[in-house]
Amino acid sequence: MHTDVFFHPYEEIIDGLAEQNYAIINGLFLPEILQGLKLRMTKLRAHDRFKRAGIGQLNTFTVERAIRSDKIHWIKNDTSHPLESSFLQKIGELSTYLNRTCYTGIQNWEFHYACFEKGCFYKRHLDQFKNDESRKFSVVTYLNKNWKPKDGGALVLYVQNQEIHILPEFGKTVIFKSDVLEHEVLPARRNRSSITGWLR
Repeated sequence: MHTDVFFHPYEEIIDGLAEQNYAIINGLFLPEILQGLKLRMTKLRAHDRFKRAGIGQLNTFTVERAIRSDKIHWIKNDTSHPLESSFLQKIGELSTYLNRTCYTGIQNWEFHYACFEKGCFYKRHLDQFKNDESRKFSVVTYLNKNWKPKDGGALVLYVQNQEIHILPEFGKTVIFKSDVLEHEVLPARRNRSSITGWLR
C-alpha cells in the first residue's frame, strides 16, 4: 500500500496489472458523470438504439446467443455528448499515464454501453480477435446501484488456477490485460449495465 503523499491514483491500476494482470478501482469516474451516463443509456434503450452483440469482426462477425446475449450501443470517439466526452477524456488521461510510465503504446480506444437483461450472459472468452491483436487492456465500468450477490451477473476472471468473482457495483472499474485473462459474465437476475471498452 502506498503512503507517499505524491502517489498518483493511477499507480493502483499499474500495481494490479503488474502483479496479477488485473486491477479493480473505485471512484475512477465521478458519480455524477456515471449517473448521467446511466440515464443516457436508459434513454437510448427506450429509443431502441441498442443492438444484439456478436462475436468476431468484419467478415467473421456473427450473433451467437449461446455464447453471448447482451445488447450494446457504441460511443463515438468524437461524441458531442458532454458526459460521454468527460468519460473518454478520463480514459485518455489514463492512457497517457500508462504510456508515459509503462510504455504501453496505447494509441486509441473504443467503448460501448452494454446491457445484460435478466437472464443474459457472456461465456468464457478472451478479448482478442484471431487476426487482430491490437487490444491491450479491457476496461469495464459498472452503473448498477444496490447490486447484491443474489442478483448474479458477476464478472469472473480466470487468473491461473483461481476464479475471481467481481460484482458489477456502481462506480467500480475493472481493468485487465485483454490478451492474457479469459473471463465471463455470469447470468444476470436483473438488468445489468456497464460501459465496456478496450485500450489499443
